[in-house]
Parts: sequence; structure tokens; C-alpha cells
Amino acid sequence: MTTKPASNDDGDQDQRHRYELTTTMNWVIRTCQDIVRNHSHKTFWTPAGSVEDRSSTDHLIRSAREDVLNRLQAQLRGTQSILAAIERERAARQHEPGEGE
Repeated sequence: MTTKPASNDDGDQDQRHRYELTTTMNWVIRTCQDIVRNHSHKTFWTPAGSVEDRSSTDHLIRSAREDVLNRLQAQLRGTQSILAAIERERAARQHEPGEGE
């Protein structure tokens, strides 16, 4: 017979989930900060190795993907995976039968 975990177990799991959420969101923020620090000037994007108004469109596209978009997408995909796993765990815990059921 499966029983609902003790409330202390729920509290431990909630604390672990909060830690995981905080950690993954901190990495999203750090990734954004790193991109801003390394690929912007006065809040404007500065493509790596470009000369203002002289870079080819191909270079700008490549730089946009490599310097900013791919890094953000990878970080966001990882964050979404962590959030989905937490949601699945929480849903499973809520659907566990309680004691005496």
C-alpha cells in the first residue's frame, strides 16, 4: 500500500524545489548579465568582431545566434526542463492517496 509522505517529507521536497528554482533562475540572470557585459555597449548590442555599419548581414546573423540567441535558448530550455520536472513531482505528490485511502 502506498502512503502519502509525512508532512516533513513534503517540506523537505518543497525546500529542494525552491532551491532548484532559485538556482536555475539565477543562472538565467547570470547568462543575461554575461551577454550584456560581453556583447553590448551602453545597452546596445555590439556583435563580436564587427565594425559599426560595416559588418555583413551574414556576420550579424552569425553573431546574433552565437553570442546571444543560442546561449539564451540553451539556458531557457534547461530552465523549462527543471520547472517541468518540479511540476511533475508536485502533481504526483498531490495525487498520491493519503493514509487510510
